[in-house]
Amino acid sequence: MLAEAHRRELLSAMGVDVFVLRAASAATVHADANADWLVVAASAETQKSTQCAQLRKTLPTMLGIPSERVRWMAGETNDIPDAAAYLVLGAALAREFGANLPAVRQQSAVIAVADEPAASFTGAMAKRALWQSLKPIARRAREVGAW
Repeated sequence: MLAEAHRRELLSAMGVDVFVLRAASAATVHADANADWLVVAASAETQKSTQCAQLRKTLPTMLGIPSERVRWMAGETNDIPDAAAYLVLGAALAREFGANLPAVRQQSAVIAVADEPAASFTGAMAKRALWQSLKPIARRAREVGAW
């Protein structure tokens, strides 16, 4: 272990950035039981819709995460909190969110993008697309025991 630390120190001194694979640190990230586990970003207009209220109510149950570990952001992407997973509702917000999320968090977190809730609850195919977006988050929640 000391040799690995020494190697990284030498590489850092030479100006070489060392990148770690996601799978290597995925289970150890965000172990704090009181921290936000999932951050959901949606625009302010989206959060006012009845479909978003329905999603807000059912999302923790769908993913197996306590509702107090889910934090909702109203479109402000300048100060994104640290979390193990991020769900962005809407493609336009996803571009802005990705541009403001630090690379370290992008490597360690699960990031999913879904349609806005108004579009996600229009029919069976739209609901299936939403679930396909949520599957990686649910899988990570099971792996690390987010509850």
